[in-house]
Amino acid sequence: MSGSARLRAAIVGFGGMGQRHYRAYAQTPCDVVAICDWQPDRVRATVPDFAPDRIYTNYRALLAAHRDLDIVSVVSNGPTHAEVAIAAMEHGVPRVMLEKPVATNLAAAQAVVDTAARRGTRLAVNHLRRWSPDYRRLKTLIDEGVIGRLRHIYFDCGSAGIGNFASHAFDQMRYLFGAEAADAVGWIDQTGTPNPRGASFVDPGGYGVVTFAGGQRGFVDSSEDTGVQYIFNLVGEYGRIVVDELNNVWSIRTRVPDTRALPFVRYPAATEVVPFEPSEPYDIVTLTGRAIEELAGDGPISCTALDGLKALEIVIAFHESHAAGHLPIRLPLTAAARSRDVAIG
Repeated sequence: MSGSARLRAAIVGFGGMGQRHYRAYAQTPCDVVAICDWQPDRVRATVPDFAPDRIYTNYRALLAAHRDLDIVSVVSNGPTHAEVAIAAMEHGVPRVMLEKPVATNLAAAQAVVDTAARRGTRLAVNHLRRWSPDYRRLKTLIDEGVIGRLRHIYFDCGSAGIGNFASHAFDQMRYLFGAEAADAVGWIDQTGTPNPRGASFVDPGGYGVVTFAGGQRGFVDSSEDTGVQYIFNLVGEYGRIVVDELNNVWSIRTRVPDTRALPFVRYPAATEVVPFEPSEPYDIVTLTGRAIEELAGDGPISCTALDGLKALEIVIAFHESHAAGHLPIRLPLTAAARSRDVAIG
């Protein structure tokens, strides 16, 4: 963003994440001038000083009333993300901050990608670890070979949806491997655990394996029979990185130089700790604020609409595999699979 003028922002969707966006905007050169939510009382209760005439229950009415918006945060339910984002872009809004998933099917996600390209819209998808200085520092260490070539990533989380939560892990895998998914085998949890957000929200957990183009493996388990905090386990040729975000513990152990030349079957070979202190606790509001601030500028976008589509494609591949009796599904997905709509509340 050039100059010192503040941008005019609107938020569509004011549940828990929409409220985080509202707090995140306070860190940025933007002012929230309009909010849309189907429960206007929720907006009034959360931000009682917000002007009542700038609270809407229909996003199209909001867009019609505000022709000078600089940025729109799309934080509605997953099935409406693509619709709202496309409407904002066609309205002429030059920047869109889009919560994941981009859509609930790949055809709609592709429409978001295509509309952003056609309209010249700056659009970011909030896979928020892309804006973490600690993950950026970690990726640099991995690329420099701190644990040798990264071979697999294991993400474990108790009772979390494949679409809303595990999709972050899929995005991290693409980011850290620097490769695209080649095939996936998935199981969708059939327990039917009620979603804590309400009966209208459906996003089952599950587990499976993703193979990437360079032979790397991604393992995910968000099944509904555990209730443990999530963790990332990154395994390379010579070492392991464990990231426990919620407890702010990041650890790296790798073979000492004298043992790196030993065969891999000598797995008990001595390792050493590589010092790594996180610079900050994991915080959704802080990371979202950084994403918005980046979007308000004119530089590269750390997580694009295409990045969001690629993470969604792995989610859909898990559903496709489950429906096919857990057979491997090749990526990119076929035309038929691209029209499959999946439950991501």
